[in-house]
Parts: sequence; structure tokens; C-alpha cells
Amino acid sequence: MRSRATRHAPQGDADLPPGRRDPLDTDVLDCLLDVLDPEVGISVVHLGLVYRAARTPDRIEVDLTLTARTCPLAGLIVEDAHDCLRRRFNDCRDIEVRLVWTPGWTPDRISDLGLALLGRPPRGLS
Repeated sequence: MRSRATRHAPQGDADLPPGRRDPLDTDVLDCLLDVLDPEVGISVVHLGLVYRAARTPDRIEVDLTLTARTCPLAGLIVEDAHDCLRRRFNDCRDIEVRLVWTPGWTPDRISDLGLALLGRPPRGLS
């Protein structure tokens, strides 16, 4: 299920280091909707794993995290994100996808659509 990414700072953005509090670029987020967490089959965007998505004509920078540091598929997820961005923004000369651990991920970052895909009620309706 695909839903247009919204342009707002993720929950917990105040915990991000200075310089990492950029707005999330909606075109980059839209592209990253195709990157799924292989264990649950839900987009990294809807799981709230994307902490930063910035784009200029020459560069794209994405900071994402995982639900657990011990995820054996970390490299696969980062590579998938990079490949999706390269396909969509093939004229961009520099694309960097970084795996970050601060702030730590919590389920509060999951979008309402992500909650629905997990079979959970949206916030405020539980």
C-alpha cells in the first residue's frame, strides 16, 4: 500500500544532532516508500526509520536507522535505499545513505498507515 509521504519532521527530531534537523524532502521520501523492511514488509518511511532526507541538484543525503542495531539485514536496507534513489534521481551525482543510531528508534515513530499495515489502530483510537 502506497501513500504520499508527508513533509514534516519525524517525531523525536529535537533529539537529532544540530545540522540533522532538516525538513524531509517529499520527493526523496516518496522514492523511499519503495524500500521495505524485509522482516515486516513495510516501508522504511512508514516505520519512521528515515531521520533525514535532504536534496540539492547535486547531492542527496539520507540518514536512516533500524528498529534494532542487531538487524542482520542492515546492509541490504541501506543498499536498497541507495539503489532506489539512484534509479529515481539518476542525474544526481552524489547520493549518500547513512545508517545512524541517534536518536534511538521507538514505535512512536511509526506512521498511522504503518500502524494500520501492522494491524494496529491509529494513535488516539486504541
